[in-house]
Amino acid sequence: MKLERIQRVVSAKLGELPLQEKGGTFRPAGVKRETKIGEVPEHTGYTESQVFAELTVKLNATGKLGIEQLSDVGEDTLTIYTSGGKEYYMPKAWVTEPGKLGDAEMEITYNSATSKRIQ
Repeated sequence: MKLERIQRVVSAKLGELPLQEKGGTFRPAGVKRETKIGEVPEHTGYTESQVFAELTVKLNATGKLGIEQLSDVGEDTLTIYTSGGKEYYMPKAWVTEPGKLGDAEMEITYNSATSKRIQ
């Protein structure tokens, strides 16, 4: 059995991002349910709230894309390809905070209100 991981990320503004081999996590948008305990078990239930999509990527610091350029993204469209053949779409994605530059790598986190599976 082959485990699934992020294989490629393509930005509409910046092109294909130079992803590290094990350099990303993706959480699709969805619903979070929080349990609310009642006075008796029959009155226990939950509340729902919307959760935004989140993509955190570690990129190779190749010099082609600077940390400032990556950190300044306000509205971008991202397409995420997984090793299992799935594709996800994050429209109007934004970078949450300035990225981090480390030892030949950069870490950037994107959020989007929605994410759709397109394949």
